[in-house]
Amino acid sequence: MAGLDPAIQFSYFEEMAKHNYMNDTPIDSPDDDRFGIDPFARAIAQSIRGTNSPVGATIAINGPWGSGKSSAVNLIEHHLSPDVESGKLVVINFKCWWFHGEEALTLAFLQELSSALEKNIGTIAKEKIAKLGKTLLRAGPVVGPVISIATGGLWGAIFGSSGDFAKEFLKGDESIENIFSDLSNALAEQDKRFLVIIDDIDRLTPDEALLIFRLVKSVGRLPNVLYLLVYDRKLAEGAVKLKYPSEGPHFLEKIIQANFELPLPARDDLNSAVLAEVEKYCGNPKDRDHLKRFMNIFYDMVSPLIRYPRDVTRLSNSIAISWPPVAGEVNLADYIALEILRLFEVDTYNAIRNDSDRICGRREISSSRDTREEDLQRFVDLASEKNREFVKTGIIRLFPRLENMGYGAEFEEIWEASRRICTKKHFDTYFRMSLSNDTLSMRSIEEFIDKCADSTFVREALLKAASNIRGNGKSEIPLLLDELNSHGAKIAKEKFEALFVAIFEVADEILREQDEERGGFSFGGTYLRIHWLIRKLTFDRCKLPERSKILFTASEKAQIGWLVDFVSSTIEDHHPRKKGEAPEPPEKCLVTAEAAELLRSKTIKVIQTTAKAGALITHPRLAYILFRWREFADDDGRSVKAWTRKQLSEDVNVALLARALTGESWSQSVEDRVSERHVNVGVESLDKVLDKKLFRQRLEEIHKRGNLESPHKDNIETFLDAWRRIDKADDD
Repeated sequence: MAGLDPAIQFSYFEEMAKHNYMNDTPIDSPDDDRFGIDPFARAIAQSIRGTNSPVGATIAINGPWGSGKSSAVNLIEHHLSPDVESGKLVVINFKCWWFHGEEALTLAFLQELSSALEKNIGTIAKEKIAKLGKTLLRAGPVVGPVISIATGGLWGAIFGSSGDFAKEFLKGDESIENIFSDLSNALAEQDKRFLVIIDDIDRLTPDEALLIFRLVKSVGRLPNVLYLLVYDRKLAEGAVKLKYPSEGPHFLEKIIQANFELPLPARDDLNSAVLAEVEKYCGNPKDRDHLKRFMNIFYDMVSPLIRYPRDVTRLSNSIAISWPPVAGEVNLADYIALEILRLFEVDTYNAIRNDSDRICGRREISSSRDTREEDLQRFVDLASEKNREFVKTGIIRLFPRLENMGYGAEFEEIWEASRRICTKKHFDTYFRMSLSNDTLSMRSIEEFIDKCADSTFVREALLKAASNIRGNGKSEIPLLLDELNSHGAKIAKEKFEALFVAIFEVADEILREQDEERGGFSFGGTYLRIHWLIRKLTFDRCKLPERSKILFTASEKAQIGWLVDFVSSTIEDHHPRKKGEAPEPPEKCLVTAEAAELLRSKTIKVIQTTAKAGALITHPRLAYILFRWREFADDDGRSVKAWTRKQLSEDVNVALLARALTGESWSQSVEDRVSERHVNVGVESLDKVLDKKLFRQRLEEIHKRGNLESPHKDNIETFLDAWRRIDKADDD
């Protein structure tokens, strides 16, 4: 149970023990019958009770492993208990699978029979059965060390008394006919019957199982003795065919007078039992859509693979252990489907676990050959033939990429919000019994959503997420913002303002360079995720005036980097930078035109105040702020150039400007597995925010003196090297 506190783990197992979880013990009371076994057991008990003058009558109950045969035996005994209590019936339970080896089985069987009969017909039973044993064992020396008994000595008393049972086999002065005659006469005089129950014969080796049938056939033909044999018919007939190929099913027909197939449980009973176990451990799907999808997967793949009562037990035991670590962190329908595959089609399960790249996400439409059918069939072929149809249908429901249809990008957001296995973000959680490295717990997300009207809580939660660094070097901020975007519909409208106030107040503090996406197939960063969240929450649920009021209030205490970024977007909605582009329609604008103008004026003052205080030069978004300053001030760059000229007088500040104005890009070809970093310096646009000639002069001076320490020295060299490469390219 990876990821769980030891104390919590203990409580889980303690709870399991309290409720008999992981208990595969057969039922012994009709009140516990969930699968319709009791009517069958009642009928068999009545047949046993009604058999007149039985002479080794043998009844067989057949059923595959896990079908409830032992439960049926217990219920038969339950219904026969009045006969036992009245002395009319003696039940002998021979636990054949306790013993290993034919000799041990023979001795144990004879001892069980002898002990039961001796109590009722005296020592003649022990004497005669011992002599029968000699014939069966061909008078071989069967004593202590030769016998291999699985119970580790429990039955050693067989050989320990002065009238040693095994030694009786050495006496051979009486014919087999006389032995049977004497024993039969003694039993015929009894007014009670003896029922020998031999369950779990299919646990034995083929040779041992055949020995049981031979013992019943040779020793068992006695008055007032009945046998109830319980086994899997296919396994028994397979053992006979292997040993006696010419006999076939006739071998068992000569031994067994009445053969009954254990009735299969009603499909409805099995379904009800599975759903009851799921509800007990996992609860119910949260809403109508989840319930609908759960039941579709249940009937397509889960129900068809649950065929016997023990299958229900296996699934229940599995859920009891594997659900708690991921409770609420995975999609319930997907989780149950995966558990079914893990229990009943493990090869398909392992193939899915090891191939997320092939099955997660949406199917890309490209010019290359569509491999959907091949990918799907590869998983299906690993399943057993009887289950392939159900496995195929289930896999298609789990992984839309394998469906014969396309999905838009908006569906991936829906799948992520539902924590489905088909998303890369949540895939690993289904197999690790712990959260994926790219996932936050649903509990923490729900807590955040519940408390997002509390600005203090939101600020602290965001700062904590920014300080929690994952193994890939990124913080939890991208995860948290992505989850809020996915679950935006759960955030009440009245909480928007408080939520945005808090985000705007710490936006720069939670901005980390390591969290910014890079590479040819990546996108977005912290600011972009905040923009997505604003649009996700407000565009559909707030009219422009209401949205404008909320966002204007949030900007009152916004940190400078985010404020400039946000206000730039509000202005561009109404005044696009590209010539010829039309303004956004009102429903797509962040704020009204009037509010955008007020925000522009306010932002200029914030930039000037920050610059005067000396805090602007060290801001991680310095370059962006400088270019927006020029744009917002609308003074042809005079104010921003005046400030940068002043900064150029200080060597360290020159290095800081060089660092801020050095960009990077990442490229990746189809053949490459990694992205390549490129250093960029946009020297052609430098004169918009500073004196380009003076800046170059100062860079050369500082580099020549070499008096700065790293990283300032490195920033100077990097910028100069890039600029010189541009000069050289221009000359060429």
